[in-house]
Amino acid sequence: MVDSTKNVSDLTALEVREHLLSGQETVQEFIAKLGRFVDGADQAIHAFAHRDDRVVDLQADNLQRDRAAGHLPGALFGVPVGVKDIIDTMDFPTEYGSVIHAGRYSVGDATVVSRLRAAGAVIFGKTVTTEFATTQPGPTCNPHNLAHTPGGSSSGSAAAVAAGMVPVALGTQTNGSVIRPASFCGVYAFKPSRGLLPRTGVLDQSPSLDEIGVFARNLEDIAKVTEIMSGDDGHDSASARQSPRRLYDVAVSEPPLNPKFCFVKTPWWDDVEPEAREAYEAFVAHMGDHVEMVQLPDIVKKVAPWLVTINEIELGVCLQKEWLNHRDLLSEPLRARVEKSMTLSGTDYLIAKDRMFHVMNAFDEFFATYDAILCPAALGTAPQGLASTGNPIMQTVWSFAGLPSVNLPLLTLSNGLPLGVQSVGAYQNDARLLRSSRWLVSEFIQRNMA
Repeated sequence: MVDSTKNVSDLTALEVREHLLSGQETVQEFIAKLGRFVDGADQAIHAFAHRDDRVVDLQADNLQRDRAAGHLPGALFGVPVGVKDIIDTMDFPTEYGSVIHAGRYSVGDATVVSRLRAAGAVIFGKTVTTEFATTQPGPTCNPHNLAHTPGGSSSGSAAAVAAGMVPVALGTQTNGSVIRPASFCGVYAFKPSRGLLPRTGVLDQSPSLDEIGVFARNLEDIAKVTEIMSGDDGHDSASARQSPRRLYDVAVSEPPLNPKFCFVKTPWWDDVEPEAREAYEAFVAHMGDHVEMVQLPDIVKKVAPWLVTINEIELGVCLQKEWLNHRDLLSEPLRARVEKSMTLSGTDYLIAKDRMFHVMNAFDEFFATYDAILCPAALGTAPQGLASTGNPIMQTVWSFAGLPSVNLPLLTLSNGLPLGVQSVGAYQNDARLLRSSRWLVSEFIQRNMA
C-alpha cells in the first residue's frame, strides 16, 4: 500500500500505478491534481514547453474506461511521463527547441513513446530542450536554486522530475545531456548502452552518438521504464537485432556477491571544483573497501577531440535543411557550429569513428574486475545563470564508447546544490549496472545512518 501521507509530487512511477489500482483515486482525479500542482510550480521553473489539459484528460479517460471494462492494466498504468521536445508525440507539438519548427506536429509517436502508451503511461507534456538539443539554453531554471542552470540539453526533463512535476521523464544524450543535468538537479538518470533504445521518431543530432535516456526518482522506476522501451523496432540500425531486455527483475534483485567498484578521477580531475573534489574523495573514503582508486587507460585522453569531430560533422549534415532555408533563425552559436562542420576533414571523421570501438574495448579489463566504474558526474554543482548549461566533459568518454551510465544523486555541497556520482557499466550489461548502482546507493545510505 502506498503511504497515504505522500504528496502527489512525491510518488514514484510504480507507486502511482499501485495507488491508482487501489482505487483510492481515478486516473482522471490523480492527473487533475498533478496538473494543478504543475500549473503553480512551472511558473517559476519553466520545465515544460507544451502542456494541454485536454490531451492529458483524454488519455486519462481512455485508461479509466479500459480499466472499468476489465482490461488488464499496463505496467505503467496512469503514470505521467514528460517527454523531451525532440521526441515525437502525435498529440503534442515537437518543435526541437527552435522557432523554425514552431507548431510542428508529427504523424505518429516515436517508438519509445508508443511503447510507453501501450504500457498505460500518460504522456503529460513536452519538456524544454536546448535549441536542437545543442548548447543554446532554453528558459528552464534549476528547481534547487532558480538562479542556476538545470543543465542541458535535457533541461526540462531533469527539472520536471526534480520539482516533482512528473515521476519519470525522457531525455537524450549526445555527449552529456542526461547525466549532467541529472547531477545538477539531484535526480536519478540513466543513459543506456548504445542501441538499447530505438531512436525512431527522435531528432537526429549526431546519429553515431545520440541515445535516449530516462530521469526518475529511483533506479527501480528507471529499470522498469527502460525495459518497456527497449528492443529493436526494425527502423533504427543501432538497435538492430537487440531484443527487449529483462532489466527490472535483475536491477531490483540482490547481487550474488557484494559488487566491486573503482573510482577514476579522469584526466579532467584538475578542472573539478575544489569542494567537489573534496566531496568525491570523502565519498570514496566513506565507502571503504568497496571502492578502489584506479587510473583510466591513456586512450581516454584523446577521446574529447574525436567526439567533437563526429558530433560537429554529423550535426552539420543533420541541420542542412535548416541551414539552407532558415539560417537567420538559428542562434549565432549554432550557426557557427554548422559553419565549422563544413571545414572538418572526412578523414578525421573516419578515424574518430574507428576509435569508438577501440575505446569501448579498452574497458574490458576493468569490467572483468569491477562491476562498475565510478567518477564525477560533473565538474561541480550547477553554474550560476542560464547562459550556459555547463561542461559535459565527465560524460564524454562514456558517450563516445557507448557504455551505459547512471547518475546517483548522493552528494550536496555547501551552496545547497546537489552533485552526482556517475556509475558506468560494461557495454550491453545495463541490468548489472543498475543492480550494482542500486546496491551502492543502499550501502551509502546505511553508512550515513550508522
